[in-house]
Amino acid sequence: MELVKVALLADVHANLPALVAVLEDLPKVDSTVCLGDVVGYYADPNEVCGLMRKHKIVAIRGNHDAYVLGELLPHPDRVGAYRTAWTRKVLEAGNLSWLRSLPTSIECRWGKFVAHLHHATPWNEEAYLYPDSDQLNEIKLGLNEFLALGHTHRPMLRQCGEGFVLNPGSVGQPRDCNPLASYAILDCDTGNVDFRRVRYDVTSLQHRLRELGWDSTTINILSRTERQRDTSYPAGLGSKHHQQ
Repeated sequence: MELVKVALLADVHANLPALVAVLEDLPKVDSTVCLGDVVGYYADPNEVCGLMRKHKIVAIRGNHDAYVLGELLPHPDRVGAYRTAWTRKVLEAGNLSWLRSLPTSIECRWGKFVAHLHHATPWNEEAYLYPDSDQLNEIKLGLNEFLALGHTHRPMLRQCGEGFVLNPGSVGQPRDCNPLASYAILDCDTGNVDFRRVRYDVTSLQHRLRELGWDSTTINILSRTERQRDTSYPAGLGSKHHQQ
C-alpha cells in the first residue's frame, strides 16, 4: 500500500495520558511513526510501550531508550531525573526486548518523498538541532527529501537545500512553552505538514507524580508556559497548525 498520510510522533517519555490523547486525536493515517524516546522521565513505561506495540507504531531508538538499555551512558547528575535505573527495573521483559529491537535510524520512501528518520541528528544520538542551529546550514537535502528528527521537544520545519528538516515536537514533554502534546502529520501527496496540539489532563498527571515523589523540575516543565525559544515555520513549505 502506498502511503499518503503519515503521523510523526516523538519524545513520548512514558507519559501515558499524553500518548492516549494524541492517539485519540489522530485522523485517519496510513502509518504512525515515533522518532525515539519512548521511555524516560515519567511513570508509565510499560503502558506506553504496550500501547505503541498494540497500535503497531513504527519506532526508532532515542537516547533515553538507549540509556535504559545501557547502550549509552547518561550524565551522572541527570540519572535520577531521567528515571533511567527505575525504568530499567520496572520494564517488563517483552517491552525491554521490544525497545532493544528498535533501530537507530530508518530510511524509506513515502510516496514521492525520501525520508530519513533519526532521533537527534544523523551523526549523533544526543546532539540537538534547533531552528537557529548553525549545523542546519550544513544539511543539503534534495528535492522531495526530508529529514525527520525529535530530541529537542520543539516543533520545527526548516528548509535545508531543496528538502526540509521536520521535528513534530514532543508528545510527552513539550519544551516550547505550550503544554499541549505535540505531533505532526505529513501529507505525502502535497508535502503539507500539519502540526497538531492536543489537550490532556496535565494537572492530574502532575499531582500523581508528586505523590510518587518524582523530580520537581520534570513535573513543572509539563505545564510551563512562559515564552522562551521561538519555533520556526518557514513560508513556502505548506505548514499549518491545529489545536484541539
